[in-house]
Amino acid sequence: MFIKSPLNYTGNKYRILPQITKYFPKHTKVFVDMFCGGATVGFNVDADKVILIDNNPRVINLLKFLAEKDIHVIISKIEKVIKEYNLSYSYKYTYKKYRDEGYVVGNNGLKKYNEKGFYKLREDYNKLLNKNTDKANIMLYTLMVYAFNNDIRFNSMGDFNLPVGKTDFNKNNYNKLIAYNNRAKETKYEFICSDFRSKKVSNIINKASFVYCDPPYLITTAVYNENDGWNCDKEEHLLKLLSKIAKRNIPFALSNVLKTKLKTNIQLESWINENNYDVHKINYHYKSSSYNKKNRDREEQEIIVTGGAADEASDK
Repeated sequence: MFIKSPLNYTGNKYRILPQITKYFPKHTKVFVDMFCGGATVGFNVDADKVILIDNNPRVINLLKFLAEKDIHVIISKIEKVIKEYNLSYSYKYTYKKYRDEGYVVGNNGLKKYNEKGFYKLREDYNKLLNKNTDKANIMLYTLMVYAFNNDIRFNSMGDFNLPVGKTDFNKNNYNKLIAYNNRAKETKYEFICSDFRSKKVSNIINKASFVYCDPPYLITTAVYNENDGWNCDKEEHLLKLLSKIAKRNIPFALSNVLKTKLKTNIQLESWINENNYDVHKINYHYKSSSYNKKNRDREEQEIIVTGGAADEASDK
């Protein structure tokens, strides 16, 4: 049974997990989820050990905190923040309560009720000198839950910069948190904060049984591609890295976009053809999701590229 990540992270793969995981082994020893984001993929595979890698320390620390801490302690601390900043709590008091009391206005949900407290919480979080503490992680999680689209985003200075959203710590967010924490007890998880080009990551994937990569997509206009966040040099490094592990008979799967209505990823296309890797189309578009595109109307085709030891994959 697939679970949803407690983090509504950019490029979330939950809706297409059945299409992705059919190219994974039915069971593997060490599964590496590079560019793990909200850990949706890594927390939904069958493996003895899952290593989740991302270069965002705030995200990795939060994922680790929510996985390893006692769930009752986590919820208790969230409730304290909710009370301190006078935020709504529809899981406990129901959404109907706030609606009947006149706090739900038009299509803005609980935005007006939470606005003052949210921005004070955001200000206090951004002022923290040490964002690796339990307190900081609880504040960040709460910010995400009450933020626009339940999303998580930081500016170039490292400050959380999303505006207040319409929802709160409701039944959906509560259940996702519980499911994630429970799943963390079923498999051995390791959380690594590192650039994918580091020697540390290279050593990890060279000992992996299967590697999954969901990097930023070179030819799309997602938020993470702003300010040259992902470029041709990084793309080339990743593709060479995957070719190297494939030659070592380590199977991999790569999520990407090969073509949009206006562009073709020539680097990716050439690499696929040169190595004769398999390409599988994904039947899903992110037009109505939290994919944060500047232009959601551009047609694009997401794919899964597979290579390496063919007999490791479940459909081979």
